[in-house]
Amino acid sequence: MSLLLSSVIIPSIASLIILAISRKASPGALAAISTLSLVYSGIVISAAVAIYGLPYYDTPIYLGPPIGFIGFIIDQFNLPIVAGVLIVSIMVAIYSRPYMEHRFEELGGGSWGVYYMNYTLFSASMLGVALSTNMIEFYLFLEISLLTSFILILLYGYGDRVRIAFLYFIWTHAGAFLFLAGSFIYGLSVGNFDYITFKGSSLYPIGGSGSIADIAVKWVSFLLILIGLLVKLPAFGFHIWLPYAHAEAPTPVSALLSPNLIGLAGLGIYRILVILYPDTMISYQWVIIAWALITIIYGGVLALYQNDFKRLLAYSSISQMGYMLLGLATMTPAGIAGALLHYLSHALGKASLFMTAGNIIVGAGGLRDVNKMGGLASTMPYTAASSLIGFLTISGLPPTIGIVSKFLILMGLSSILFAGSTLPATIIAVIIIAAITGFGLTIAYSFITMKKIFFGPAKKDIKSGEPHIKATIALIVVSVASIAVLIAGSYIVNPLSTAVTTLGIIFQR
Repeated sequence: MSLLLSSVIIPSIASLIILAISRKASPGALAAISTLSLVYSGIVISAAVAIYGLPYYDTPIYLGPPIGFIGFIIDQFNLPIVAGVLIVSIMVAIYSRPYMEHRFEELGGGSWGVYYMNYTLFSASMLGVALSTNMIEFYLFLEISLLTSFILILLYGYGDRVRIAFLYFIWTHAGAFLFLAGSFIYGLSVGNFDYITFKGSSLYPIGGSGSIADIAVKWVSFLLILIGLLVKLPAFGFHIWLPYAHAEAPTPVSALLSPNLIGLAGLGIYRILVILYPDTMISYQWVIIAWALITIIYGGVLALYQNDFKRLLAYSSISQMGYMLLGLATMTPAGIAGALLHYLSHALGKASLFMTAGNIIVGAGGLRDVNKMGGLASTMPYTAASSLIGFLTISGLPPTIGIVSKFLILMGLSSILFAGSTLPATIIAVIIIAAITGFGLTIAYSFITMKKIFFGPAKKDIKSGEPHIKATIALIVVSVASIAVLIAGSYIVNPLSTAVTTLGIIFQR
């Protein structure tokens, strides 16, 4: 079995084994199977990169026209995404065991087998999306991730979880339908659905082997794919489902949905729209940049006024995805490198923050209202330290990888504003002010929230303490990873920056 294929297949098989033995096996054994299957994925992908270098791809299967090649690839562009999916999925699998025990007690029972089966398949499908080389392959894995996350919200979520799960299902599958429709127009027009082209044993990383001749058909397919992915990202106007789904999902699922799943839409924009439709992206560039800035500011403002900690983090995710969209829209090497790296920084930062919220829920009697918190650093010091690192990461501040991703995004934006831009000075000033405002909002809601939760006088009526040691260790590992990735940046940042620069021909105007 090919290495990258096995990294998706083994966890998928493990999910079926978990369900089959769930009535006889202990919850700890099911958690171990889930975690070890994902660890296996991390090991084989790491080994492939260490031994064969980048890019590394399994021998693709040619299905003929109009499908094209079906394969898996790890390269400089999806390396940050794959790293984010694996680190978060493995640690949250460990975190899930003590947290879901608490949740099952609240629900009056629940099936560990159904939970870990869906959790493991959810994680494997996100990895499949990240490794895919073909639009149909991308779509199928994305659908699996949406279905499994829908089941997890439906069965184990908070509040009106049935209504919220179906709201999530309808919105995200509407986006998937639009993406699929646009993909079909592209694939049937050029004769394949590839966004990574293979010939024999050779790899052509620039993208598809054909182009759409009819301008009208090209623009229709572009808009359908773009809108479909913006629903999943989600950008402003398509974000209605996210605050409900991410806030009311069981917290381990929130820690995968918000940092990992939505950012895969950004990878899709890069792999498909930036690479296959570069001229159309440039035609829509300023519209997309404006949309990204509105998304950043809107999500930041709404986050600033939330009392529910998980809902605050959900609106923060909308804002953070605006940064990813902004970097991609610049169509510059720096901006695109920053956008892809931002997936990793957001995955680590936001996962640690959702896990922080979960620790408080378990360790402080279900507390979610930040206005009722205070002084928790004295009783939950490890959670407080991890939360601080998480807020530093999403704010783009040292010593975390967030400072690199946001610096590159700003560099990409600056390069198109001040290097031959024909925009009026007033418009340029508005864009600069909007960008600064967005970054300032992230810092504002991050540290206001940090102060409300962990500092100041402790509330006398709140009994709190660190939850189970497994949950705390998993949280610490995820938060510290954002610092470790910065220190070991040469293994991810340098290859990504070099590779994006080699694609400079795409961005020529």
